[in-house]
Amino acid sequence: MGSFMSRRFFVYTVISISLGLLMLTAAAGCDLTSPDEIEDGNDSVSVIATVTFETTPTPTLSPTPTISPTPTPSPTPVPTYVEATLKTVKWYNGFVDPRSVRATVVTDPDDYAVLVNKYYTLTSEYVPYDLVDVPYSKNQKLRQIAADAYLELYDACMEATGQGLYLVSGYRSFSTQRALFTRAINNRGVKFAVKRNAYQGRSEHQLGLALDLCPAGQTVYTDDFGSTTVGQWVNENCHRYGFIRRYTADFINETGYDDEAWHYRYVGEELATYLHENNMSLEAYYGRCQILPDDE
Repeated sequence: MGSFMSRRFFVYTVISISLGLLMLTAAAGCDLTSPDEIEDGNDSVSVIATVTFETTPTPTLSPTPTISPTPTPSPTPVPTYVEATLKTVKWYNGFVDPRSVRATVVTDPDDYAVLVNKYYTLTSEYVPYDLVDVPYSKNQKLRQIAADAYLELYDACMEATGQGLYLVSGYRSFSTQRALFTRAINNRGVKFAVKRNAYQGRSEHQLGLALDLCPAGQTVYTDDFGSTTVGQWVNENCHRYGFIRRYTADFINETGYDDEAWHYRYVGEELATYLHENNMSLEAYYGRCQILPDDE
C-alpha cells in the first residue's frame, strides 16, 4: 500500500510539472507535440516531452546612404584692366584715342573668334603658341589655322581670277605694334593714327589671325585694294574660308576704325558666314560696339 501511494504521488508530481510546462509553453508560444508514457501498473500517463521554440528572424539592416559633398562653386573671374594713360577721353573726328580709354584684358586670347579692339586688350607677354611661316608673304607668320585658311583662299582666288594674293603683314608682337603706333603719331599726327593704327596690345595682328593683303606682284597694301579684281573677289568670298573684312565704312562707329579694304581677320567659317549673311560687325555680334560721345 505504501509503495502504491509513493508511485501515485510520483505520477501526480509529474502531471503537475507537465501542466506547468503546458502553461509556460502556451504563454511562450511553444508547440508541445511528442508524447512519452509513464506506466504505473495498469495505469499510464502521457506526458508531452518535446518542445519546439520559434525564433524571431534577425532583421536585415539597410545600407547607410552615401552623402555626396556639395560642390564648391567656381568663383566668377574678376576682370583686369589696362588703365588709360590720358586723364580724359579724347575723340578726334569720331575716333577715340585708345590711350584715353580703359581696356579690359581678354581672358581667352587663343580663341580664334576673340574680340580685340580699342576696349579689349592683350597682355604684353602674349604670343600665339602655334605661329608658322606663311608662303606668298613678306616673311610673315600666322597661327596654323589661319595660315591653312589663307592658302585655301589663295588657291581659290588664283583659280577664280587668275591672280594670287600677297600677305604684307601677319603676326606682330606687342613691341612692334608700339613702335608702329608711335611712328604713326610722329609722322602723320594723332588724328590720323587713332583712326588707322592700333595701340599696342589692342591690335588683332598680335593674335596671329589678321592679314593685310595686296595683289600678287605688289609688296604694299593700298586703299584701292577693294577695287581690284582680287580685292573684290576676296571681299565677296572670304567668309567661305573663315575670314571677314574687319573694318568697313558701314561699321566705323561700331569698330572704332576707318575703312581698311586690305585688312582681313580669321574667325572661323561658321562665324564668318553668319556675319557675312547678316551684314554684322564682330563688335555687334558680341554686343560690344564702342560708346560714342553722344551715347554717354
